[in-house]
Order: sequence, then structure tokens, then C-alpha cells
Amino acid sequence: MRPRARARLAEAIAREIADILEFEVKDPVLRESLPTVLGVELSQDGQEAKVLVYLSGTEEERARVMAAFAKDTGFLRTALAKRLSVRRVPRLTFALDTSPDRWASEP
Repeated sequence: MRPRARARLAEAIAREIADILEFEVKDPVLRESLPTVLGVELSQDGQEAKVLVYLSGTEEERARVMAAFAKDTGFLRTALAKRLSVRRVPRLTFALDTSPDRWASEP
């Protein structure tokens, strides 16, 4: 996949996942946690997408939300397939990005 096409697809995935999380997800853990999608890292062939999310709260709350992401990956991928016009929707994995915490703690 060309770099420009991969970047456009990654941006579209990030935008659509954020929209799905805000309006369509029914899991109470995800609805209450208000996760923020910071970006998507797409593999060279476009088959794997790592969605970087930020969550505020304690480590226990973050672990609970990441477990909910793992459980609801199938729903999120199906909802994404309905919104994107691509031949194959990438497999989704969710990763916690704590870099905004570092920015807040620096003087």
C-alpha cells in the first residue's frame, strides 16, 4: 500500500472509530470512560491497525476499559466496515497511549 493511501486510511479509521465510540457503542464501560482516539498506526500492507487511545483515570479503570476494547473489537470492526469503502477492513488492536499524562506532568 502506498504511503499516502495508508495515511489517508489511517486517518479515516481514527475518525470513524472515534465517531463509533461516541454514538454507536453500547458497552457501558466504553460509554462511561470517554476514550480519546489519538491516532492509528497501520501496517505496511494495511491489514493490521493499532488504534492508540487515551484514557483518564486510575490504572484499574484503564485496565477495565482496555479489557472492554478487547471484548468489543468484533463490533467495532463490523461497524467500521459499514462506514469505510475498502476491500478489507484491517484487524484492530487497541493500545493505551499515556503520552498526554507525561505532557501534563512536565513543568
